[in-house]
Amino acid sequence: MKNFLILVGLSTAGMFGVIQLQLTWRASDHRAELAQSWTTDDVQSVATGTFNNTLLVTPADSDPITCDVFIGNIISDRTLVQELTVRGLTAVQFDNKKANLR
Repeated sequence: MKNFLILVGLSTAGMFGVIQLQLTWRASDHRAELAQSWTTDDVQSVATGTFNNTLLVTPADSDPITCDVFIGNIISDRTLVQELTVRGLTAVQFDNKKANLR
């Protein structure tokens, strides 16, 4: 009986783990599609990271000042930061500069 209860417990934990992994994977795919939809002719955007939680923006041409201004504009706009975090993004990267949204 003890072995049966252990087996049931492990099976239940495994089932919930698989469900959680599937939900995480779906959310990751959604963030990747969302970031790709923001791509224009001048700017490429993709979701990167293990769970696609970093928005990587790559412009056609940029300099360090443009990077600082872009990151600063995003971080200072609380509404935009909240919208990005609700969608599951935790950081924004512009070329080689990265800022956390939290």
